Amino acid sequence: MPTYDYVCPACGGFEAIRRLAERDDPCACPACGNAAQRVLTLSTAEPRRANSAHGQSVEANYQRLKHRAGCACC
Repeated sequence: MPTYDYVCPACGGFEAIRRLAERDDPCACPACGNAAQRVLTLSTAEPRRANSAHGQSVEANYQRLKHRAGCACC
């Protein structure tokens, strides 16, 4: 099953392994159980808005999730 990125409004970003049919459905945050929306990457020149709960941008959370320890690009 593929891995998808989600953002919890309270806790920030996380990854979840889900069936393809479930990818766009909200996912329960593993830390608090809140419904989290899937992160969709869009090509844009505008900086992303900060996540007010943690002061990090959605882009920063996405990059943190995208690059796992030992990945070939880092």
